[in-house]
Amino acid sequence: MTLSIGIIGGGIAGLASAYRLASQGHQVTLFESSHELGGLGTFFDYNGHQVDRFYHCIMPSDDYLLQLIRDLGLEDQLYWRHTTMGMVNREQHYPFNTALDLLRYQPLAFLQRLRLGVMTLLLRYLGNDEKLDYTPIGAWLARLFGPKLWKTFWQPMFAAKFGDSAGELPALYIKKRMGRESNVGPRGYLKGGLHNFIQTIAQKITAAGGQIRLETGVKRLAQSGAMVSLVTQDGQQFEFDRVISTVPINILTQIAQDIDGVEWLPELTYQGVVNMMVFLDRPVDGYYWTPILQSETGFDGLVESSALIDPAHYNGCHAAYVMKYTHRDSELYRRDADEIADEWLAQLLRVYASRGITAANVVDRFVFKAPFVEPIYPLGYTKRKPQIQLGHSNVYLAASAQVYPYITSWNSSVRIADECLESLSESV
Repeated sequence: MTLSIGIIGGGIAGLASAYRLASQGHQVTLFESSHELGGLGTFFDYNGHQVDRFYHCIMPSDDYLLQLIRDLGLEDQLYWRHTTMGMVNREQHYPFNTALDLLRYQPLAFLQRLRLGVMTLLLRYLGNDEKLDYTPIGAWLARLFGPKLWKTFWQPMFAAKFGDSAGELPALYIKKRMGRESNVGPRGYLKGGLHNFIQTIAQKITAAGGQIRLETGVKRLAQSGAMVSLVTQDGQQFEFDRVISTVPINILTQIAQDIDGVEWLPELTYQGVVNMMVFLDRPVDGYYWTPILQSETGFDGLVESSALIDPAHYNGCHAAYVMKYTHRDSELYRRDADEIADEWLAQLLRVYASRGITAANVVDRFVFKAPFVEPIYPLGYTKRKPQIQLGHSNVYLAASAQVYPYITSWNSSVRIADECLESLSESV
C-alpha cells in the first residue's frame, strides 16, 4: 500500500526516513525550515572546499549509520584512522590513552589514578539498568570513585556537556555512553565530508520521487479523519496519510497542539552549542579529542579534526574545533560571534603556547551556533520517553528525545528512524 507521508525536519533522522520510504515507493515530502539540509551536519564553503560546521566522526560501533552508508553506495568512500586522546589541566598537557598515561597524570593523586583506571574498566558492567535510570550520575560516580575524584575529574567532564545539570542526569546515560566511545581507537570519516553524504541522500530521495521543501517551516498539525493536515508557516496546506516529526520535542509540542497524545510529551531542556573552528598551518598536537579542564577558558574541549581528516579536505590547512555546550538563552549563546572568536582564540593560543602554537599559525577562524544539540534527561526517563506513535493519531516521532539511554549521535538518529519506520509499517 502506497502512503503519502510528510516528514518534518531535514536532519539525519528526517533524511534517513525520507530515503527509506521513498525507496519503498511511498509519496514522501520532507519539510526543512532552514535553507539547507543536515541539521547539525551542515557545512560551508571554504575556498572551494565544503567543510563541516560542527565536528563529526563515525565509530566502528555505529551499526545503523554504517548500514545506511552501505545502502547509499558510499562504503568505498569511508576511511578509518587510529586516533588518540589528550588532556589539558591547568594548562598542562598530558597524553591520556594508556594505563601508563593514567599513572603519569599528575593532577590526580596516585591512588586516585589507580581507582580511576580500575573502576572505569568495570563501569559498563556495574549497576542494574532500571535502578541506574533513577540514580543521579553524581551520586553513583561519587560512590564508585569517591567524592574527590567525582569533583575533580568526572564532574568537570560532564559539566562541559550539561552545565549545572551534570550531576543530576540518570547514571544509565554514562553506562551506555561508555559502550560507544574510547580514548584510543579507530574513527571513520567519508571522503567529501558531510556534504558528500547529504548531497547523495538528497539526490536519491528526489530520484525515487520524493520532494524536499527547503525554507518551509511547519506551523500546525491536525488530525482530519484518517488524514493528517499540515500547514506551513507561509500558509500552504497539505494532507498526508502519515506524518513523521524529527524536530525537538518542544517544537513539536507547539505545532501539534491539536494532535492526540501531545499532552503526554515530556518537557525537556536542550543544550545548544557554541563552536569555533580554527584553520592552522600546522597540527595542534595530534590528539583527536582533548578535554580542557581548569584552564580559564570559555571552551571545554578541543577536537583536532585533521588528526582524522586529511588536510587536503581543508584546502591544505589543519583544522580544530573548540566548543562550549550551553542553553540557547545563555549570555554566551547571545554574544556576538566575532567577540567570542577574539576571546577564545586568545585563550587557545595561551593554552597551546607550550606546544609552539602562535598567532602566526592561525589562518582563519569561524564561530557557529546550534540551539538544540543534546536533551537534558530527568531521572526515570525510560518510562517518560516518548512513544513512536503520538497517541492514537497518525503522527509518528523519530527525535533525539527518544535515543536515550544512548548518546545523541547520527547513529542513534538513524536507529530511531529505522524503529519509527518499522512501527509505521505495522500500522498499514
